[in-house]
Amino acid sequence: MKTEKAPRWPLITLTIVFLAFAALYLTFIATGYVLVPFNRLAPAVLSTVITATMVLLSVMGVKKGRSAERKPILLAALLPLCAIVFVLGKALGYDTDGIELYLLPLYAIIALTCSMAVFFTLVSVKPLRIWLGAVYSVIMVIMFLWLLIWDFSPQPVIKAEVSPSATYKAEVLLSNQGSLSKNALVYVTPQGQDIPLAIGMLRKAPQQVYKGDYDSPETLTLHWESDTVLIVNEERITLR
Repeated sequence: MKTEKAPRWPLITLTIVFLAFAALYLTFIATGYVLVPFNRLAPAVLSTVITATMVLLSVMGVKKGRSAERKPILLAALLPLCAIVFVLGKALGYDTDGIELYLLPLYAIIALTCSMAVFFTLVSVKPLRIWLGAVYSVIMVIMFLWLLIWDFSPQPVIKAEVSPSATYKAEVLLSNQGSLSKNALVYVTPQGQDIPLAIGMLRKAPQQVYKGDYDSPETLTLHWESDTVLIVNEERITLR
């Protein structure tokens, strides 16, 4: 008698969705860029559609896998890892702002919950289910707390200076992470290296070069000695 296999296409499609967007965001991170969308509402709509697709594929994968005798155990076991990489990539490689800033934790919860629902439903090997499930759960709790605590919103700029040849722009920002940290930060961003895309602009990610006292950020002095040398509160910073 032939054993019935579970259709794998819903989980394969879901895995491709996770990995495709994760690869996109991680490529931005690896090349030192961040995606800045032209329209702040459109990314939220797109992310909502993608998230709804994830839920639909997860439900279909669970329903079809549960009714079959041979379950796609390997796919189900790897799915939470794909979801983790997807969420990290979205949080770090994308200039989250506007309404999507507040929806980011919700998107993450839905993506991670869907992957874990598939995992616990279709992974029937008990040791794998217990130990790998525990590891995934710990990682996801830490990620969720980070998404809730960390402030992804734009920080107010109180000073800005462009280098003599307009190669770099230095900005003093206020960072208030509540009880975690309160600092005046200096970021340097390369200029003239933007790459236009259909949905937004790829911009070089700013590099933090200084961290100072939050209580008196207005007294922080900032000026360029040359295109590659920045003076912050008499501290000489040479850019590489």
